[in-house]
Amino acid sequence: MCELTATAERVIDLAATLGRSRDDVLNAAELHLATGVPTAVVESLLRGESAGEPNRQERFRQRLKVIQALDVQGNKRKHSQSAIARQTGISRQQINALANGERKPTMDHCALIEAFFGRPAGFLMSEDAAAVGGALLRVEMSLLKEVARQDKPAPTLTSLLAVHGVEGIAARAALLPTDGHRDRVLRMIERLMTESESEPETGGARNAEAGGTTPGR
Repeated sequence: MCELTATAERVIDLAATLGRSRDDVLNAAELHLATGVPTAVVESLLRGESAGEPNRQERFRQRLKVIQALDVQGNKRKHSQSAIARQTGISRQQINALANGERKPTMDHCALIEAFFGRPAGFLMSEDAAAVGGALLRVEMSLLKEVARQDKPAPTLTSLLAVHGVEGIAARAALLPTDGHRDRVLRMIERLMTESESEPETGGARNAEAGGTTPGR
């Protein structure tokens, strides 16, 4: 099972505990707006199907178009290319060429434009599956907060490790807002691993190492 599919199933299960439907939390149109990935591609990925990948220029153009349409100024007008150029330091000519697919975007271009629109690093260039997977992780975190607000028992670190594994926990830690939060997760995992290593072996394990004999025989 791929990571995206596994995350989607966890989101569906969490939603069910809150009395919400699959369609409510896995809304392809909303995920499109959150990621810039075309709605049809989002739907295919949620079904566990491969939808192919656009080239770098096309992916950049798709997502830039989405954020330009969504992020408007106080007067409800879109940010002009001149305003984007002025704030990012990218020339207006380059902005126009990037938007029209006439120039390949660099990592610097992407980082500057993502910062201007307040989007996370990698928004403009991450592969479609990774982008949707990241959005699902944010949905999952939001649902977990809803569960916590309903005074449901919080999952222990051991149970989280059993369900998500170290990689899954690390992926969620990367979405936390500050280095301090991420460091706390890392220390908790290290403490758990240390405790596991120091746990005494069971009697059965000791007997097996001794040849399977038991006291008194």
